[in-house]
Amino acid sequence: MARMPGFLFLASMVTALLAYGARAFSNGVILGSLLASAALTWTGVTTHQDWLISLGVLLGSVLVGVAVGRVIPPRSTSILLILGILSVADIIWIATGGGSASGWVEGVANLTVQTGAGSSSIGTVDLVLAAVITTHWLQRDAGIGLAIAAPPIGMVASNVYVAVSGADNLPLVPFITLGWLLTEAWHRRSTRPQRQSG
Repeated sequence: MARMPGFLFLASMVTALLAYGARAFSNGVILGSLLASAALTWTGVTTHQDWLISLGVLLGSVLVGVAVGRVIPPRSTSILLILGILSVADIIWIATGGGSASGWVEGVANLTVQTGAGSSSIGTVDLVLAAVITTHWLQRDAGIGLAIAAPPIGMVASNVYVAVSGADNLPLVPFITLGWLLTEAWHRRSTRPQRQSG
C-alpha cells in the first residue's frame, strides 16, 4: 500500500490533539461520544461510505484511548509495562503475518485515507495508544507539549527507520513506545532538582 509522506505523523498528531481536547469531558460524555462514533462507523459500513468509517474509527480510537488512559495509574511504570507488552505483541503480530482481514473488518481495524495517488493507513490500536499516552501525561499534570509529543516522535522514528531499511510493514507500537521513553526522559530531566553550586 502506498503511503503518503507524513501520514503517520499527521494521524498520530491529530489523535493526540483530539485526546488533549477531550481532557475536560466527563466519563459520561466520553461514553456517549463513543456510542455516537460507533453509530457513525456502522453507518459508514452499511452505506459503503469510507469517509464515515474513517471518521468513526478516528473518533472512536481517541475516545477509547482517553477512557483507558484515565484508568491507568499515572505512574511511569504502569504505562511502561503496558507499552512493553503491546510492543512485543505487535512485533510478533507483524512477524507472523498479522492474520488477514477484509471488507469492513479491515476498514475498522485501520484508519485509511484514500487519495488520487493511493492510500495510507495506520492501525486503530496505534491510534488508541496515542490517545492513551496523551491522557497518561495529562493525568500526570503535563502541559500540552509533553502530552502530545510522544506519538508523533515515534512516527518520525518509524519514518526514519523505513527510509534507512526500506522495510514496508512495521510494528508501530515499539516506535510509539520509543516516543514515550524520550518524553519520559525529557520530563525527568526537566523536573530534576537543579544542583546548587556552592
